[in-house]
Amino acid sequence: MITYSPRQRRMSGQAMIVLSAIISLLVLFVVGIFSYEVNRLELVRTQLRSATEAASLAAAATLASQDNTDPTEAHEQAIQTALDTFNKNTVCGISLANAMLAGGNEDSPAANHSSIFIEFLDPNNNNQPVNLGNPAGKIVRITGAIGALPSFGNFLGLGNVPIRTTASGGVPDLDVVLCFDVSGSIDDQTPVTAVRRQWTGDTATGRIQYIIPNTDAGCAAGPVANGRLYDLFGPQPTGSAIQALPPQNLGQVNENVNRWTLNFSEEAPQSGYTDARGLRGTNNTGSPPGNYPPSTVRTGGAQTITDLVVNIDGRLAFQGITRDGYAFPDIATVVEAARGNLEDNTVFTNSRANRGVPATVQPRAGYRAKYLELAKQNQHPIKEAQEAAAEFFTIMNTNTVGHFGLVCFTDAGGSNASTVVNNYNVDSSYSRAGTGSFPNPLISLSRSTGDTKYDQIINVLPTTTATGGTNIGDVLNRAVDQLQNNSRTGSKKAIVLFTDGQPTVAGPLSSNEWTNARMAAQRARTAGIPIYSIGLAQVPEIIPGETAILNDTNSNPSSGGVSAIAGYGGKFFLVTDVNDLRKTFENIARQLVQLVHA
Repeated sequence: MITYSPRQRRMSGQAMIVLSAIISLLVLFVVGIFSYEVNRLELVRTQLRSATEAASLAAAATLASQDNTDPTEAHEQAIQTALDTFNKNTVCGISLANAMLAGGNEDSPAANHSSIFIEFLDPNNNNQPVNLGNPAGKIVRITGAIGALPSFGNFLGLGNVPIRTTASGGVPDLDVVLCFDVSGSIDDQTPVTAVRRQWTGDTATGRIQYIIPNTDAGCAAGPVANGRLYDLFGPQPTGSAIQALPPQNLGQVNENVNRWTLNFSEEAPQSGYTDARGLRGTNNTGSPPGNYPPSTVRTGGAQTITDLVVNIDGRLAFQGITRDGYAFPDIATVVEAARGNLEDNTVFTNSRANRGVPATVQPRAGYRAKYLELAKQNQHPIKEAQEAAAEFFTIMNTNTVGHFGLVCFTDAGGSNASTVVNNYNVDSSYSRAGTGSFPNPLISLSRSTGDTKYDQIINVLPTTTATGGTNIGDVLNRAVDQLQNNSRTGSKKAIVLFTDGQPTVAGPLSSNEWTNARMAAQRARTAGIPIYSIGLAQVPEIIPGETAILNDTNSNPSSGGVSAIAGYGGKFFLVTDVNDLRKTFENIARQLVQLVHA
């Protein structure tokens, strides 16, 4: 049996205490290191999350606010913005300046290195990822990753620890309705020629003459009737009631303009003859129907016209053009193509167009369609307005979670997608030319997920044509109805109004045209809907009236502008150069993005 002395027992106890203390210190040291590393890694994660969130928000803002109609370019710019933003940050002293784009969301960077993985999600499909360039990708999701090397963990055998965090950025839902003016003055800058188609001579040797009247009744050497439509027929700031293409309303050419007058007149046709303007008759002593009466002298005859055609070469005085095998060497050919007299040999001969156009012109199916195609390309400023509006919708559709509506308007706004204005092709006094149905559509907003109405709007915009008056109150009233009844829950709402004039037609809110518009703006204010107004001033004289009814500075409901009356940040944009329309619509797109971030 071994026995210990008291001294030995004391020494053994002390050793145990020392050993216990050493073990305790080691445990505390390990626990301390572990706690430190855990807290440090959590700090890394927190700072990485901040950098990732900043990158996702910057990318979303870039995606929403840029003037880009190409989804791939839009996504690539958003990616570059995200990377640039991420690179400007540091995480626990580790610079992210050299962060790389990763190929997936499970990337594991080396120690003290970082990366981000960027993907685009479809908010209309449960936020599922989509391929780069897919226009459905409106939400930016970013996974940031960094390799965190523990400061003291190597003593415990701890190596590089990959830290990852995810953030998403996007804009709220936006519902916007465009009110698009297609009233008669919207083609007033179209280059046109007024022509008197007149027979001269007998049946055997006679020919059709195409006379461009002298527009100055008091001067034989005065200017001739070609140039911009407004300059020929626009006697007041509100514009001309005449259109370059059907419905032409040619009976209004007797409006006094400066020193001259043009009177529309065409010989009444007889039975049996047909051309594209609905003319029916027989040869009348060598004079085919649709002419100014031959060998007739009467008051105003020198200023009389039978036709108004678009200068399809884009010049103020037509000089000739050939497209796709269709030759238009002179104004005579343009007139006959517009009438439909060059479609085949039978109508070519019966209409006596063969006695008017150059011998080099041969009839061919599609002549009239080619004229109409080229005429629409030279119809101003409606062509520029259609293109600018289409680009506006494309930008919004590419870069935001937007749903859209369109209300075209003349004497009234459209009621549905198939709304048309029925009118005489030439004039009510010349009913034999027939009537046409001219699009004045309303494309309704939809609250159904993903039903943006973008495609329908883009397809219908080019079909609109100029006709009628300007009822701003009616179209704003319809736009408010659309946004109140068909918008998505929680969406931001806005109206964009485009017009080239001022109110000329009243109803339904008031019998006074201007009061009618202002009352509609008050409805928008009550509903919390801003109005962004674009006033295109084709002539300086329209500016005071346009500014008075559209401005964003006078909110008086009795005398103010519709943008100011509606409030909520709506703006008025005065455009005096048609080439600035695109930039103005793009500017409004940026304004709307600011609206959804507000």
